[in-house]
Amino acid sequence: MSYAVVHMQKIKSPALKGIQIHHQREKESRTNPDIQEERSHENYDLVHSEDIAFHQRVKEIIESQKIGTRKTRKDAVLVNELLITSDEHFFKQLSVSERERFFLESYRIFSERYGTQNVAYARVHLDEKTPHMHLGIVPMREGRLQSKNIFNRQELQWIQDSFPKTMQALGFDLERGEKGSDREHIEMARFKKMAVENETKSLAAEIENRKNELSALNRKIPDDVEVKAKRQSKMVEVPIGERHFWGQEKTKKEKQYTGNVIVLEKDYQKLIDAAKGNKRLKTSIENYLKTDLVQVNRNFDEENKSLQKENETLKADLKLAKATNETLERKNRRLEETVNELKTEIKLLYQNIKDLLIPLKNDSKVLLRVFTDKLIGKQTKSEFARIHEDNEQKQKGNFSLEGLKELDQQVKKEQRKQKNKSYDMER
Repeated sequence: MSYAVVHMQKIKSPALKGIQIHHQREKESRTNPDIQEERSHENYDLVHSEDIAFHQRVKEIIESQKIGTRKTRKDAVLVNELLITSDEHFFKQLSVSERERFFLESYRIFSERYGTQNVAYARVHLDEKTPHMHLGIVPMREGRLQSKNIFNRQELQWIQDSFPKTMQALGFDLERGEKGSDREHIEMARFKKMAVENETKSLAAEIENRKNELSALNRKIPDDVEVKAKRQSKMVEVPIGERHFWGQEKTKKEKQYTGNVIVLEKDYQKLIDAAKGNKRLKTSIENYLKTDLVQVNRNFDEENKSLQKENETLKADLKLAKATNETLERKNRRLEETVNELKTEIKLLYQNIKDLLIPLKNDSKVLLRVFTDKLIGKQTKSEFARIHEDNEQKQKGNFSLEGLKELDQQVKKEQRKQKNKSYDMER
């Protein structure tokens, strides 16, 4: 039986655009090799018939229920996304209609619990190795965002316990993974890895978008402003170091620059516009530097390293779990072979004993004595269990061909004794 898998991811404002790009396949993915682009047209949304702007949709949900005028915090969780799926084997056994019903019933279960009005999207991906659905829930309750209160530990436990049971009741061959089991560990490690990769891609996409916006602002301001300007000058009297005969100092007229620049009015306007543009750019950059996104950008390298480290750990755990699973499967196969061999030996033993005891069927006393001495007196149930559990080889020795020969000799000996007794009585 396959396991039901539901994994939750918290999404804040900076990552929402990247999630939109990934879920709606708005750009070619360079980081997810599992995506088969030729099948992307098979993806669909259970809520929307066309692609949407995630930010706008989430804003509409919040504003339609919001109480008061308090602004939404920049670091608030806007969407709790549920990744709903099972293993690849489960989906291969389903018909197309049953696969569609699986995602539709999953959507109904969670939309009824958290409110249909709070579902931002329900995107089904069929272009990856394992079909899955991204169900975006805006955690609104009592007029405000309450992700922490809605999706607390008890709620997450309910999801893991009740979802598989409900799907079973609807006719799907699913069960809840046992805690600590190898298979659950493999599935959860794989989907945690997927979630980490999605979060990394979302952050990278959002940072790239912000960089593009800054570049667009920068392009609006020309690098060079062509201005025809002329330095202002005037003629001044400059002493030449000589004096007239009456003693007055001689001078000459010389052109000197005043420090001012003369430009045409249209060129002056160009300079004014360029200065204003630079001021706007500076203000925009300062505003971006104050946003959470830029802080994310500054810490992105460290966070990315942390995610990569976690990814490597998950890969190692997955590899170990697979190896453990393969070992258990090999042991299981060996046990099955041993059981089959024992069944064959027991069947052969039964037939041999039956053949040996057939000649004694008319002599009940001899048959009873032999049966008591050989099968009950020496091979009680507890003794057989002890031999079977503690020393399989010893058990085989007790029921070997030599043992059967010994039994045959004793049976014949008993027959001779009975014949002698009968002969003596006749005499």
